Amino acid sequence: MKTAVHKSSADPSNGAWNVKRESGNHRSRALARSGLSLIETMISVSICTALMVAVAAAFKVSANAIDMNDTFFRCSQGSRVTMNQILTEMRRADAVQVDTAAGTIQIIRPASALAPNEIYRQFAYDSTNKRVTLQIFYANNVVSPAYELANNVSAANFGPADMGTDYNLTLVAVRIPVTLTCSAGGNVVTLCGAAAPRRAQQF
Repeated sequence: MKTAVHKSSADPSNGAWNVKRESGNHRSRALARSGLSLIETMISVSICTALMVAVAAAFKVSANAIDMNDTFFRCSQGSRVTMNQILTEMRRADAVQVDTAAGTIQIIRPASALAPNEIYRQFAYDSTNKRVTLQIFYANNVVSPAYELANNVSAANFGPADMGTDYNLTLVAVRIPVTLTCSAGGNVVTLCGAAAPRRAQQF
């Protein structure tokens, strides 16, 4: 409240003072300066929180979809490259030995394609870690590490081989089927192929 003090104009010598109180529209001023009420603030915060949760959920779903697609692409592409490598090695090999139960293919390359001190190389399916590996066996019992060729491989079948005779009428493998199944994020792709050493073919 605003207070003004005025000296009396009727009798200036009597030393009396008249006090006049001036009251403004304090209520309107208070309303003009007031912000949001507690209820309005809580509603606003709730709306903002719901919007942020929706945006975060959409971002998470999108990120998961991207990761899933990337994982499946790497899995399928790795399996295709592995399949091509196995079939190419079998076609160019001097000899191939397949162990269907153990899930291995042992390949002896031609002398011109052998690495120094190499005896043979082996493709194997690791069912525990769901991967296909390659190991090279050298002279003097030296073995290379198991190189991972493809992962997320849920199943792999090598053989059994179809047998036939070569140009010397020797019993050899003339067709070796290979099947790789990779799965990631609920997506599954199965690759099938077959090959055999061309040197063993009878013409």
